[in-house]
Amino acid sequence: MFFKKKIIVTEEMKQTLQSFDEIPWASCCGIPYKKESYYSYIQETSQASVEKILKHTMNYSDTVCLVNLFKEGISRADAFILQTAGWRFYQNTFLPCVKASWLAYEKRIMKGQGLDLNLVEKNFLNYYGFDNAIGLHLSRLLQYLLVEQYFRGSFPQFPLFFSQIMLMQSAVRKGGFFHKIFFKSPVALNYHDSTGLIL
Repeated sequence: MFFKKKIIVTEEMKQTLQSFDEIPWASCCGIPYKKESYYSYIQETSQASVEKILKHTMNYSDTVCLVNLFKEGISRADAFILQTAGWRFYQNTFLPCVKASWLAYEKRIMKGQGLDLNLVEKNFLNYYGFDNAIGLHLSRLLQYLLVEQYFRGSFPQFPLFFSQIMLMQSAVRKGGFFHKIFFKSPVALNYHDSTGLIL
């Protein structure tokens, strides 16, 4: 019989949770963004184009849709742990960390100490008149960002997919939406210091 490891939320993870509350969500829409990025991006200027791109649920031409972008990041983490540490570690440590990261986010909301990212998404979509069925996946981004932070110390080669989306030098408050393959933005797609398709 194997026991699942109790996951302790680290100080760095707590700081990340708090930093998401401090992002001025959707405050940079329409502002040109010309910073260096780990991933290549194209900034969209048309609101109609932004909505059309965000509605996609399948990849097309040389663009990866938002849903598949997140699936890719999650798959990289899963595959790395399975190949490096094995199935037992995946079941007993990795999956409990994924769950603990989500619970840490939810507890802050329930206690009124954190920002509800689902509400941020809804307000953004309503403000710009976008289809409410569009999912921006902000809470999922935060969850897996916390997972990366947790395992980075134990596994220096752990894939930092979401951290690299968030990391844009020190421009933590720039944003918009991302087109092309990845996005970084503290805007409706306000992924901390991201950018992308800007309205």
